[in-house]
Amino acid sequence: MQADITAMLSRFAAGRYRPITFLERGVAVPFTTPHLLGGRIRPGERRMPELVLANPAGAEGVYILPWSALPDFCPPSLHDRAIWSRISALQLLTPRSVQSAARKVAAEGFAGREAAAAAKVAGGSAEQQRVLLHYHLLLELVRQGESPTLGLPPPERDTPSNVERRARQVLEGLRQDNSLPPSAAVDALEEISSAFEGTGLRGNPTGAPLPLLCLEIATVVQQVMAWGDAGTTEQRHCARLLGQAAEVTLRCARVALANAQAQLEDIWALVHRWRVEPDSVLALVERGEWLLDGWRQICALWRSSQPEGRLGSALEMAALVPVIPAEVGDWCGFDASGEMDATRGGLRTWRRTVKAHQDWATGRIMERNEQLRAMAA
Repeated sequence: MQADITAMLSRFAAGRYRPITFLERGVAVPFTTPHLLGGRIRPGERRMPELVLANPAGAEGVYILPWSALPDFCPPSLHDRAIWSRISALQLLTPRSVQSAARKVAAEGFAGREAAAAAKVAGGSAEQQRVLLHYHLLLELVRQGESPTLGLPPPERDTPSNVERRARQVLEGLRQDNSLPPSAAVDALEEISSAFEGTGLRGNPTGAPLPLLCLEIATVVQQVMAWGDAGTTEQRHCARLLGQAAEVTLRCARVALANAQAQLEDIWALVHRWRVEPDSVLALVERGEWLLDGWRQICALWRSSQPEGRLGSALEMAALVPVIPAEVGDWCGFDASGEMDATRGGLRTWRRTVKAHQDWATGRIMERNEQLRAMAA
């Protein structure tokens, strides 16, 4: 990193970085400029967002800058300037809202044709997910509320129009006095489908993205471990640490997804809860999104690398491993924050031992930014 940028960053050093909440940690932004790689956006004072950058030297701590100062900090790529402008207008900062903004920027061609095509496909897939999940929720509602004495065929063997009719009959039968009418309940189910789009149902019959991302992380870890086992002591050490970081994240993510999907075991109760206190439902559903935020980029780095560049990719991946906030310990059943902190400390130590020409921030990332944006769409 250039000396002038390093000197400028020193004014924004935050020292020991131990976020308590996901919102304090911030949301990962898929930048392509090397100096911004791994950057996050988070709410700041007076509702002004802040840019959180990991220490580029691999030392502990982060730099926290005003979000508005990003164009003055370093020359951003055209893609990064576009995404900076679009995210600046967001009213709500969540992994989903930032990902949606990033997809729109990529779809407009700022990251190249490959990324534009992938973003358009991903946007269409998200809409299909909502429709498919809504249909599966209707199926589940019929299974849960319909009497077997009616002699009707299993809902999954019935036509979609009949499934919707049967679901409305179930809702009418469950209604008591002046409680929620079927039409309002169906509307609530559509909203719930949007909220659960990423999490999906148990068994993931709809191919929801978060369970699939968990599988992708596990697959990438297997490949990283195989690469480490066949390599040098340095490579084995790196692979072990990356595997530990992924395992802590996956343990938490599995708990988060299971807790969210458990809400769907009683659709009628969930509909009523959604109408009364949707924020409490969303709080459970969004845990998985926050936990896995940033891991698509990590997986894309590995999948885009060539055999001769595995060590360089491992360095980049090590720099991007997200910290786990302390709030996770309240519901995951173990000290996830402490375990991840120890693992990230090992990764920082390992990164400082590599040769200068292997530095993750050399700019190699710019040579394949289109491919990375396509893979992480």
